[in-house]
Amino acid sequence: MHARNILRAVKPVVLGTAVISTCLVTLTVVSGPASAHVGIELHGVTPVSGKSSSIFIRPGHGCDGDATNAISVTLPEGATGIKGQQKAGWTLRASGNTLTWSGGALPDDQWDEFGIRLTWPKLADGVAAQAFYLPTVQTCNAELTVKRSGTSATVIGRLPAYAGERASLQVDGIPLTVRDRVIAPDGTFTVQTTAAKVPATADVTAWVNGRMVGNSMVGTDAWLDVPQAGSTAPLAMPAPSVTVVRAS
Repeated sequence: MHARNILRAVKPVVLGTAVISTCLVTLTVVSGPASAHVGIELHGVTPVSGKSSSIFIRPGHGCDGDATNAISVTLPEGATGIKGQQKAGWTLRASGNTLTWSGGALPDDQWDEFGIRLTWPKLADGVAAQAFYLPTVQTCNAELTVKRSGTSATVIGRLPAYAGERASLQVDGIPLTVRDRVIAPDGTFTVQTTAAKVPATADVTAWVNGRMVGNSMVGTDAWLDVPQAGSTAPLAMPAPSVTVVRAS
């Protein structure tokens, strides 16, 4: 099982001066339960120090069934010529050595790849190969909003990808309504209920054809831990890595 942090509001992860909003990756050198669901694909190319190559970030899941809406990757210090792959429906932003794709929606039961082109740092004298770590964060946005007023509550949904579909709502796994709600052509729907049925700490989820398509909390998975020199302690959330070899 991967770890999930549920946030009541968007809370970006800061690495140095880079602000991240994403999840991911693992490669042959990285193992453990946290990274087992995501990958870095090299497509048969061996990264060489001082040379350019492409890698592909492949998130293998959303956040506990919710769709991925943003992915950020921080490339190694010393890497140059960093370029991210343009993805239809996503906005790509570069900040220093961090690339962030946002604004898209990758369903939990689907996968995709996010390509990066870069020139790898040169290795120190006498070093034949080195693992470079890529801290990554995945964010799943909240598609449902709960507004409370006294003893009443209104659940507002925004699911444009499911316009015209019928959605069932649950509160912490318990059905909220007897009948499904039809999602309007603009992707919205509302449900009037009582505040008691939607506690402030509850996660309200929307389901279409038995699949969760949205919830009321922001979810993040973050792989940020980088091993310290000489340490043998296991990492709780190890950042993915790519092994770069010296040019022959």
